[in-house]
This record gives sequence, structure tokens and C-alpha cells, in this order.
Amino acid sequence: MLPLLKQQKEHAWLAEVSSVPLQQALRHLDQAFLNFFEGRAKHPAFKKKRHHQSATYTANAFTWRNGCLTLARDG
Repeated sequence: MLPLLKQQKEHAWLAEVSSVPLQQALRHLDQAFLNFFEGRAKHPAFKKKRHHQSATYTANAFTWRNGCLTLARDG
């Protein structure tokens, strides 16, 4: 569904960033609901955008050369 969301006008901002953190966020959400439904955790809570922000990248989504970090789809 992520590629379809990126094509919609109201979600065009999703295409401006790398797909890796978006996919990772969906994986984290899936795991949170799985833990909830199996009784290991409480219902996942929505995190507000105004406080701590983070992104998770997989090992193949960044490079580290000569002390310089380059993220996927980021100069």
C-alpha cells in the first residue's frame, strides 16, 4: 500500500524521503500490534510529531566513507 499512498496527491510528501524509514516504521507498527494481540504489550499509542524524532535505516540504506555518513535518498 505504501507505493499507492506515495502516488496520491495528499500524501505526495511521502515520496520526498527514502522508503527505508517508512518501511521500517510499518514493520515496527506491525510488531507492536502483534505483541498487543498476543498479550505481550499494551495497545500501541500514537506518538506526537512535536517531540523526539527518529528514523530507522537498514544496513544497506546508508554508507560510511572517510568519516562521512550518506543516508539513502539523502545527499
